[in-house]
Amino acid sequence: MEKCAILVVDDEAPIRATLIKFLKSLGAQEILEASNGQEAVDKVREAPHIKLILMDLKMPVKDGLKALEEIKAIQPQVKIAILTGYPFYGEADQAVKKWGVLDFIVKPVDLDYLERIVSVALSKEQNPPK
Repeated sequence: MEKCAILVVDDEAPIRATLIKFLKSLGAQEILEASNGQEAVDKVREAPHIKLILMDLKMPVKDGLKALEEIKAIQPQVKIAILTGYPFYGEADQAVKKWGVLDFIVKPVDLDYLERIVSVALSKEQNPPK
């Protein structure tokens, strides 16, 4: 995996820890974390070298969709995959169409599929695996 920063955003610490451990097993060099949407926006402002964000939708302080909108205004090129335990397909369509989200992944996360998403996000390819 190429050296880059990945931001993991989830309000549940055990989920963040699991995702971070998995990303490290893939060879990720720099992994940042945030526990709500506002922290995610702040991290993107502080670390413009973030290439991929794994974003939960339902979080305190600022939900994932609001954070997504702000993040895309700050850094339009960043790749984002939404991870959520509450699949609302209208939100998924909105995120994919309006902000070019890579994918909408329902928890519990299939790690093999997530590995393919990470690979696509960090490569020059534009389309997620199907």
